[in-house]
Amino acid sequence: MVKRTGKQPAKKMGKPVRGARPIVAQKTTARGIVWRFGVTLILAVSLACGLLYGGHWLRQRLQVVPLGKMDALEQVEVRGVFNAVHEVQLKEILLPYLQAGFFSVDIRAMQSALLANPWVTSASVRRRWPRGVLVEIAEAQPLAVWGGDRLLVASGALLLRPAHMRVKALPELAGDELLVGQIMTQYQALAGILTSRDMEVKRLSFDDLGGWRLELVSGIELKLGHDALLERVNRFLFLSRGLLAPHLHKVAGVDTRYGNAVAVQWKTGQK
Repeated sequence: MVKRTGKQPAKKMGKPVRGARPIVAQKTTARGIVWRFGVTLILAVSLACGLLYGGHWLRQRLQVVPLGKMDALEQVEVRGVFNAVHEVQLKEILLPYLQAGFFSVDIRAMQSALLANPWVTSASVRRRWPRGVLVEIAEAQPLAVWGGDRLLVASGALLLRPAHMRVKALPELAGDELLVGQIMTQYQALAGILTSRDMEVKRLSFDDLGGWRLELVSGIELKLGHDALLERVNRFLFLSRGLLAPHLHKVAGVDTRYGNAVAVQWKTGQK
């Protein structure tokens, strides 16, 4: 019989244990990962730099390439309500800039050229891909006729009336040009009161001798004097709804320059 002494045979040193990896192999793998990450990062940075440089080169190249059909502006649209500015004027202003291409057209210069026209109050110019430009224009709005050849606009400026311009039934204002702002303010105040009473201003004028004179569309002329215009117009309106109501069609003029009374001028042959 063979007796077991309880001692196990000694294991041979240096033999790898099944399922385990040497520590040296683990270090080698980590270094490989770090190396591959570094190479990838370098390639990515190089590619980004190449794209940036290429874009800059292309941009510089487009600015110096002679214009051709591929870079011509073929679609130019101008939007706005045109009454004072004529189509021929727009062409004369825009044509020198439209000869440039899509990338080289000077947008700011086009806008400045449009705003140089006194009737243009705002102008917007922008590129529209791929070969177009969109222009939007707003004109000054006339408030009244001033003299025979000028119009008063909302800004208070007096602009020459274009020969082709269509003017609706605008009121007429007259007086010293130095007082144009005051005359416009008085007109707006009086028009607001009269419109609420279904009356319209046909003409408002001022001179140092006679003061303010107001002519209504109905043909009645009001002499208002130099001051207290609103109070005197309200006095007339009160009478027009009362004593004068049945006879307004016979009235040629009303002088309101008296303290608490008015003088009525009848039309010829009317009482």
